[in-house]
Amino acid sequence: MHRSLRHICGATLVVALAATTPAMPASAATPSPGQQVAAQDAAARFVGHDVFTTLEVIDARRFYIAPREGGNGIAHIAINAALPWDVSVDYTLDGPSATGAQVRGAKGMVGVHVHIQPNNLAQGDMQRFARQLRPVVVFTIPTRDCTDISADTGVSLTQSGQSTVVAATANPGEAVDFRVYADAKRFSMSPVALAALSADTPDHYASAMRTLADQSGRLTSSIDADASAQAANGAHAELIATLTTLRDQERALAKSAIAERTASHQRAFHDYMAAYVGSYTTHLSGSIGTTTQLGALMGTAGELKGDTPLAHAVTGLATAVNELSDAHQHTGAADEVDRIIQRIRQQGTQGLAEELKKTAGEQTRIGAKEYSVGQSQLSQAMIPYSMAYTDAYTAHLDTLAGGNVGAAAQFEQQAIEQTNADNTTDPTLSGDMQGVNAAMATLASAREHTGAGSAARQILLRFSGRFGGDSAATDGVEPINEMQPALRHSPIAQQAYRDWYTYSIGGRAELLRAKRIAEARAEEQKARSANGGDDMSTLVSASSDDASADVAKYAGSVTKSLGGGAASSQGSGGTGRHSAQSAIPESERLATQLGISGLANHQLIVPDSQRLIDETVQLGSMAPALHAAADAMSSRGELGKRMAASGVMQAGEASALDSRFVMVTNPTR
Repeated sequence: MHRSLRHICGATLVVALAATTPAMPASAATPSPGQQVAAQDAAARFVGHDVFTTLEVIDARRFYIAPREGGNGIAHIAINAALPWDVSVDYTLDGPSATGAQVRGAKGMVGVHVHIQPNNLAQGDMQRFARQLRPVVVFTIPTRDCTDISADTGVSLTQSGQSTVVAATANPGEAVDFRVYADAKRFSMSPVALAALSADTPDHYASAMRTLADQSGRLTSSIDADASAQAANGAHAELIATLTTLRDQERALAKSAIAERTASHQRAFHDYMAAYVGSYTTHLSGSIGTTTQLGALMGTAGELKGDTPLAHAVTGLATAVNELSDAHQHTGAADEVDRIIQRIRQQGTQGLAEELKKTAGEQTRIGAKEYSVGQSQLSQAMIPYSMAYTDAYTAHLDTLAGGNVGAAAQFEQQAIEQTNADNTTDPTLSGDMQGVNAAMATLASAREHTGAGSAARQILLRFSGRFGGDSAATDGVEPINEMQPALRHSPIAQQAYRDWYTYSIGGRAELLRAKRIAEARAEEQKARSANGGDDMSTLVSASSDDASADVAKYAGSVTKSLGGGAASSQGSGGTGRHSAQSAIPESERLATQLGISGLANHQLIVPDSQRLIDETVQLGSMAPALHAAADAMSSRGELGKRMAASGVMQAGEASALDSRFVMVTNPTR
């Protein structure tokens, strides 16, 4: 993926971040917070301040300006000009180039190439910042899913909690250009932060970086002061403690269930293959030979139905596939609860109910789609594996029985054991087994999405009384609750929303749908109460899938590939009642059938403070990584030693050197 940010999208007027505007130099223009300004005026306002921005333009290029001393006011401005730095992030996956979407969640060797250089299109003082400040790039890679992390010479790799912190720097005015590689089970990475600053010693750089990290954490609280105050006084401490218990419980369940069901799946898989070649053996004729007999294989396909050992083995394997996949729901649930905890800590609970509705619908749909893909992938992977396994089995049986079909049954078990041993030594068999394992990984990943959706839904049902912004009122739906929290006290905005619901076709349709959702939720709550209320043992439930038809068609697919026609199977198409999704509550189906609850609200153009919150949360989330980079920049750190060896600390004009920047981009989004 290549993200080149040479031009900035046109900016629009945005709502003010704070009423207080910090003092600026007399030479600078002083527009109202949120006003679009020219590049030179913006550059003048940056002097002597810490400046933060995100590189993904939503509706305006916003710069958040935090004064270092004398007041707590944070302002923001929008500009229509080129950024001081040009940023690009590219990826590879097992060698070839890949997009951010392709590497997100991917398995394999992932390469990340970061290239940041001064932007020649930047004007005047904006370009001076890039020429005179030292660039420092930092991001993190979780070690749970990524191992064997390596990087180019000069790049600092340090461990911080459950992540590896990647940091690199270059002399002022030079490009930061490096590559990082990770062997990933499911690749992910944090956003990439570019910090630009100046100091005269490594330790002074480290101190300034820590200040930037602390400043980034102030941004969201300046917008959502109520949520910040609640978090500060411990208003959500009890809720967070309960959610933390649920998260840790899901992680423990994931560890035990995946281990137990992996072993069960391996047994069921071997039992299935044994039953498969056992049936095949009974249909052999003439000399055994060294390759699969088509006639015997077609005879085996006829035993996929009915009361036969092979049919029972099919059911056993189908159950094991489902149960192992379902075990991964606990992983997805734990990750989602952890995300909810972090969200509450950063933003409080205002609007969380609507967010969880959206998450539940999106994750459930993604899980269902990916599980269907995984089922097809598994079915296709079993074709070459079954052929290779049967070829290897036939060759071993021929050697043991001396080609005599009459003696085949006597040596069947021994031939199976030798074939199983070939799984790790025979290149063809082991290679085909990798395809089966990849399909199982796809099913597991799909179930993680399902588990995340289930967790979001269950958290909403159990704790919705503590969340703000729920659209369901006792008498149906109150339109005002669909608004952003910051706008609910604006009479003009309230009237605009009510008029939209009352007079527009889309508004009336949305209101009716919201009422149906509220009624369905009330029925679900009633049913839960009748069944004993909340079950706190887990946030997920077993799927309603039955993959026996998909497993049953494996042998039929093999015979078809040999020209013998497909075996008849009730579920040969892999559809019908074997759909790949867990049961979705009626309320969630209604809420997500048109996308998300409140889908039509975007037809009314109103200010949206949520975008400000999203940007500042992204900036604030990098604070721990910036602190880790500060350690690397100290006189004892790898980057600090590299700076000292280069002999270049700072150079340039005081006006430029007195400014500091943090720019964050999420390149895998």
